[in-house]
Amino acid sequence: MKHAQLIALDEITFYSPGVLMQNVKGIGDSKSTCPVDLIEFWLEPFAASRPHSHAATEIWRITSGHGRVITDDGALPVTAGDLVFLRPDRTHHLENLGNEVLSALSISWKDTR
Repeated sequence: MKHAQLIALDEITFYSPGVLMQNVKGIGDSKSTCPVDLIEFWLEPFAASRPHSHAATEIWRITSGHGRVITDDGALPVTAGDLVFLRPDRTHHLENLGNEVLSALSISWKDTR
């Protein structure tokens, strides 16, 4: 196993109306596992992702556009360059409030302690 390996991205898939996403497909070496999930996603102008929750902790880097993250405890305005920390098992979704695509890169992991 090499100390640095390329990771492949899967096909871009339809997540919900106006929302596309692309997951990590895997590492070239089948004996290696990746301890995090990496997802890129794009929201069309004025679209919103589906509210959901999961057991993983997540960090989003907003790479273009602006909007807001909606959680059970309110709304957080976001714009390109922002980093968002999302706690596990909390309902959340993202709304695009602009007339350009809102894109983000998500890295998530499950607590192993």
